[in-house]
Amino acid sequence: MKKLLAFLLIVSVCFGACRKKEDENPAPLGAYGKLKISIQNMAGTEKLKLDSAWYKTEHGDSLKAWEFKYYFTNIELLKDSTEFREKESYYLVNERQDASKSWIIDSIPTGTYTKIRFLIGVDEARNTSGAQTGALDPGNGMFWDWNSGYIMAMFEGISPSAPSPISYHITGFSDLNSVLRTVTLTFPTPITIKAGSTPNLHLKADLLEWFKTPYTIDVATLPVITTAGASAMRMANNYADMFSIDRID
Repeated sequence: MKKLLAFLLIVSVCFGACRKKEDENPAPLGAYGKLKISIQNMAGTEKLKLDSAWYKTEHGDSLKAWEFKYYFTNIELLKDSTEFREKESYYLVNERQDASKSWIIDSIPTGTYTKIRFLIGVDEARNTSGAQTGALDPGNGMFWDWNSGYIMAMFEGISPSAPSPISYHITGFSDLNSVLRTVTLTFPTPITIKAGSTPNLHLKADLLEWFKTPYTIDVATLPVITTAGASAMRMANNYADMFSIDRID
């Protein structure tokens, strides 16, 4: 009996000591905040309008947009040498769905951040993870098959210069054919994340960047890209710089 009491006393003391250490370093109240991301799709200096407006590419081709979609994933906020990575960070931006063009990231550690980094496309791990839900649901029409994986970005439209409707379904996630592109944008002024407020980061995505720099696209000779390979990779290099920061409020 004495041995049992001694054992219980030791356990109680150890537990109390551990609990005291935990209490000495509690998580600060209000240590997390939120950030809203809002995206405006553009065609040069004009807001993108599907099915109606005509736009001119760097090559001089007129085109009308039918569909414009892309994956915006793996979001990180950067400050100094540290970073915040959003869990389950997968968003499908669809010009036809206004709700898809803005969302709120929560559980961000409070502090001042200077940059945002994200991926255009779906990372290799999720391309090979089987059936998924939400933005990665194959029912969204952005998935080819288990070999080709996801369509990372899509543009469909027409042009008098093209011999057929334009169909750019940019895919490829393996090393040799990867169209995954990482984007890093520096905030014009640092964003302060704090409890009780939600800054709104407004981004622009310019469709016309698909057709220029570093490669000028001639839709007459390249109206369709629907497989992984050199053409898809060149297009991904073009649209890698389609994002810019509009404002923060």
